[in-house]
Amino acid sequence: MAARMLSHFAVGLLASLERHLTAAYAERGRPRLIFSRNLNRKGLIWSRNEGARLASGHYLLFLDSHCEVNDGWLEPLLERLTLNSRLAVSPLLDPIEPETLSYMAGNELLKGGFDWSLHFHWLPRVLADKETLAQPYTSPVFAGGILMISRESFRKLHGFNPHLEIWGGESIELAIKLWLCGGQIEIVPCSRIGHIFRAAHAFEFPPQYDQEQELEQELQQLGSAQATYLRNSKIIAESWLDEYKYLFYALKPSAREIPLNLRPVSTYDPAQIKAELKCQPFDWLMRHVSPELRLQHANLSALGTLRNAGRCLHVAGTVPQLQLLLTSCHSLQVTQWHLHHESGQLSTEQRLCLAVDAAAKQPQLSLEPCRAGQTGQHWLRRNTQLQHARTHLCLDNPLKDQLLLSRCRPHAVSQSFQFALEMEAQS
Repeated sequence: MAARMLSHFAVGLLASLERHLTAAYAERGRPRLIFSRNLNRKGLIWSRNEGARLASGHYLLFLDSHCEVNDGWLEPLLERLTLNSRLAVSPLLDPIEPETLSYMAGNELLKGGFDWSLHFHWLPRVLADKETLAQPYTSPVFAGGILMISRESFRKLHGFNPHLEIWGGESIELAIKLWLCGGQIEIVPCSRIGHIFRAAHAFEFPPQYDQEQELEQELQQLGSAQATYLRNSKIIAESWLDEYKYLFYALKPSAREIPLNLRPVSTYDPAQIKAELKCQPFDWLMRHVSPELRLQHANLSALGTLRNAGRCLHVAGTVPQLQLLLTSCHSLQVTQWHLHHESGQLSTEQRLCLAVDAAAKQPQLSLEPCRAGQTGQHWLRRNTQLQHARTHLCLDNPLKDQLLLSRCRPHAVSQSFQFALEMEAQS
């Protein structure tokens, strides 16, 4: 990295109890490598704030260790920041395959976004008239959590939320705060950085919060990574989503049971930040920055877990071997469903739709990518029944955990499927 940046810049390396990163190793990179080590295991979020505190330059760049910068990666980012001090910028990320380390070109037609579960998603970028692929473009969220921002802007925003633990949600929280409080985010395609998108974390998460709390069964069964991410997401929802936080809780009902127990780690107070920076309400972001959230909200008939007789409809496995089943609702991993008002599609957060092959002699349930205009993916809500529009058959669970389609029967308990949150009156 140091070899591919301007000669008067330095890299700060902050190790979080990584034993193999010794001072002697860092010494070989001086004077362009500034080395520091956490005395205790602090995690990514604390370390990024600490790195910003130690930095002395005008600009801060937050970069993961599993990245490789390209020639000329830095200058396009600096150019955008000098033209607009309110900006935070991200490079275009080129995927690096984790096993072979093969390098692939990134996609200039993607931007960062998030859903009501506060999970990051790539969203399609629509080119404006006469706009080229090489032009910088706005993005609701940073690309992969890699960003550059002026030190002064980062200080005014009070940095990453210090109440968030280890890893998870910090980039979404900073992005929301930046947009609502007078800033902007751009992805700069002329800056290219390779990034390894790993399937699993390379570090451990802390034990679950407060062992004295009597949590419900699902929280006791959570892995520490899931629990940490969920707790962080709850803090973000309570801090920034305003009246829309009920959508987060509809999709993540277990979050209600998580005690925040915010330690007095700093004077960080979202309410004070909003007043100090004259921040906009969250609805402003939906209208001006991330219309996808507004469209998703406006077009939903129901969302959340889908329950029948105390069991929840769940998608298990991975493509192409997906399995539809009913399982315990006491799990963070249970599938969250969205019933769309206009299309009648019943979809998962991964954009898989519950479908029926109406032409088959014996119609069968299946899961397939959601596509507009697919009659096989159209469902009707009849009280608590889910009726397939083309076959007029209802989703049924006549035997324990055995899903099938059958003739609709009024008041049949086996055909009663209840969403966590109903967005409109049932018909």
